[in-house]
Formats: sequence, C-alpha cells, structure tokens
Amino acid sequence: MNFLVKETSYKISSGRRNCYQLDLGYKVIDFTFCQLLAFRKKILHYSSYESLEAIIEEDNFILLWVADNKHLLYLDVPQILELRATVLPIFR
Repeated sequence: MNFLVKETSYKISSGRRNCYQLDLGYKVIDFTFCQLLAFRKKILHYSSYESLEAIIEEDNFILLWVADNKHLLYLDVPQILELRATVLPIFR
C-alpha cells in the first residue's frame, strides 16, 4: 500500500510597515495589520476544540473569507491547525 503525503508549508512575511503577506503555496494574500488581526481571530475561533469537533462531525471543511472578503479559502482541519501555528508566533 502506497501513500502520498502532501506537506504544506505556509509562510508569513512582513515587507513594509503595516503590510504582511501570507504565502499558502498556491496563492499569496496581502494583509494589513488590522486584516491580520481579524484573520487571527477567525483562525483561533475555528481551531478551538469545540469548533474542530463540529467541523469534523459535519462537513470536514470550512470556507473562510479573508482580507476584507477579497479571498475565499477552503480549509480542512490540518490546514486550520497549520495556519494557527503559522499566525500565532507573529503576535508573541
């Protein structure tokens, strides 16, 4: 039995003051600081135990509008957790 494991690696960078870029591998999303705060809040909400449990029991994915509704992300549970691990260190 063969398995193909796709490793995703999200990166976030800061170029100028109040300008952040999230590289998802297939798309780059530009954020202002306020948009990044709103994105962090959404990711924290959906990565809570209760939300993850609800996501797994229902559709096993979420659709998330980000950056003032300019981008729509289709995320499954591992992607949500990886985004949480990517975004949280910025605010520490």
